Order: sequence, then structure tokens, then C-alpha cells
Amino acid sequence: MDVSLAIGIIFLAGAAGGKIARTVKLPSVTGNLFAGILIGPSILGLVHGNVLAELGPINDLALGVIALSIGAELHWSKMKKLAGDVAKVFFVEASITFGVVFLSLYLFGVPFRYAMIFGVISIATAPGAIIACIRENPTRGNFSKVLLSVVALDNLFAITLFGIVLSFLQVSVGNLPEGSSSMWIMASRDIGIAILIGLIAGIFLVLTSIWAKKDGHILVSVLGAVLITVGISNQLDTPALLAAILSGAIYINFSKRAQRISRSLIHVEDPILLAFLTLAGTKLDLSVLPVVGQIGIIYILARFIAKLIGSRVGSSLTLFPMTWKTNLGRALTPQAGVAIGLAILAEQKEIFAPGSIMPVVLAAVVVFELIGPILVKKALCDTEEPMSDL
Repeated sequence: MDVSLAIGIIFLAGAAGGKIARTVKLPSVTGNLFAGILIGPSILGLVHGNVLAELGPINDLALGVIALSIGAELHWSKMKKLAGDVAKVFFVEASITFGVVFLSLYLFGVPFRYAMIFGVISIATAPGAIIACIRENPTRGNFSKVLLSVVALDNLFAITLFGIVLSFLQVSVGNLPEGSSSMWIMASRDIGIAILIGLIAGIFLVLTSIWAKKDGHILVSVLGAVLITVGISNQLDTPALLAAILSGAIYINFSKRAQRISRSLIHVEDPILLAFLTLAGTKLDLSVLPVVGQIGIIYILARFIAKLIGSRVGSSLTLFPMTWKTNLGRALTPQAGVAIGLAILAEQKEIFAPGSIMPVVLAAVVVFELIGPILVKKALCDTEEPMSDL
């Protein structure tokens, strides 16, 4: 199938799905995902499975822009009043999510190493769907900033903890290749390289915001920097999301003209998100739903409940308004790319059987990407109030 034809179908189907969703009072994200499922291999097959791999650069660009946007929300001068409370919510929510999912699966009889990995993966939250919902339903006050900050910390923590836990599991079963360096050192190296890439990209964006004469020139430089950041990270097998988030945080905090970059991205973020979410829908394999069995059901229910309880317990330690405390958990339910990426990495290790992790994660992604945006939209609508008590 011609790649240009596939991209055209994805754009038009995604736009139509978003329009229909808005007509029936659903988030555009849900319509994008449903449209992707409809045109994908699971149903109509208008976009063939063999062409999806060739559309990888769209995913890379979208994930890079999404991560950059999340980093750009971490403006210290605006977040310093919220930083302590955000850290409390994140730490409690992530810990409870990991603990509940791990214990639920382990007590059900899932082997320890599998339960541990599923626990780590459950922490990851999908930023794409959440950002799209925020764009469509902007809120007053700082709720969206808190939400995106927790999402960023969730994913960074999941990526870091994944490397540590995987190292521990490989050491515990004696599966490290003979003569290899410690996996702990390798994990630290990968994170360090990602931080270095993010620092360089962030400095480049700061200089771009100063030197570029036109916003159009800025846009070209930003998109090029995003693709290079993600591409180098992928080439070196380091966390691309970490690098892109860090670059966004650096430029927003150290550039005196940071809004030029944010303003330039406004014109391309919507089509990029539409293509990314519709493409994500084409990759959702509905055939995995009947075969995941009880393990998949336990994972989905445990993660959903843990996100709700964890965020509520964590936010109870803060001065957040009650509407924030009751809605933050539901806004953290979407799960997609990061979780799939970690599942792929896990199955590449010999301590896990092929096809033992991915079906469960894919089933969870199908469920959480379909119901998640609806819950995010409701959370945003229910928290439309200024934060006056901080």
C-alpha cells in the first residue's frame, strides 16, 4: 500500500471521527481512536499492517512534540508553589499503583518477575490523549499543569524503575551475559545519556528562540530538534521521552523568549496529535481482548482502582481543592505508547517468554485509550475553577 495514501486515509478518518465524537459530546480523542480501529487491520483493513511500520516517523515526531509540550509545562516560577504537592501526589499514586498491581497479580499466581514488570508498566500514563483533551477543554487555574506534571513524573519514574527492576530480575535469575557490565550501570548510563541529549536539545531551543527572526524559522528548527532528539535516543537505545521532556523544561525555564517556540507549535500540534492518535487506533488489535483472560482483567481493574485510590490518597496530603482531589485519578487512567515500549523491551529479555507480556498490555491499552479520554474530559470539566486557596 502506498504510504501517502495511508497517511491521507488516516488524516481524513481521524478528522471525521473527531467531528462525530464532538457531535455526540465525546472527546475528539475517542473519535480519533475509534476511527483508527475502524480503518485498521482489526476491522476494515483500509490501512494495512505492513504499512504501519513505515509510518514510524509520525509516531516519533508526535511523541517528541508531546514530550516537549509536557516539559514546557514545568515552568519553575509558575510551578514552585505546586511542586511540593505535585511530588506528594505523584509519589503516593505511583507507589500505590505499583503495589496494588504487583500484589494483585502475584497473589493470583502470576510469577514474581512477571508481576513486578506488570507493576512497573502500570505506572506509565499516556500523555498524548491527555494533552489532546486539555487542548480541547482548557481549564482555569492550575489543574491541567498539575495533571501534566504528574504525568511527566509517572513516565520518567516508570522508565527509570523499569531499568532498575529489570536489572534486579536478571541478576536474581543469573541471566546476565558472562563478562557483561552490571545492568545497574547500563541503566544509569542510558538515563545519563538521555539527560545529556535533553540538555543539548534544550540549549539549542533556547538559542533558537533568541536568534530566529521569524516564527516560521523557529518551527522548522524545533521540529528538526525534536526528530534528532528522538532519533538519537532511539539509535542509542535510551529513553527518548526523558530527553524530550528535559529539553522542553530547559527552554521554558531558561529562555527569555520561550513563548515564541510554544506559539510556533500551535499551528502544527493539532494535526500531529490527530495523526498520532488515529495511527494509535489502527495499531490496537481487538483480537487480543478475548485471549488475555483473567490476568488481563486483573491488571486492568487493579491499575484503574489503584490510580483512583493512589491519587486520592496523595492529594489528601495537599491543599488542592476537593474537585481536584476527586478528579485527578480518573484523568491519569489513559495508557499507551510508553507502556507498549516497556513491554517490547521486557519481552526482548530471555527471562520472559515471547508473547507473555504484550497481549496483556495491549488489551489494557485498548481499554484505557477508549475510556480514558472520556474520563479525562469529565475531570477537566468538573475542575473548571481557579485555585484560590493556595
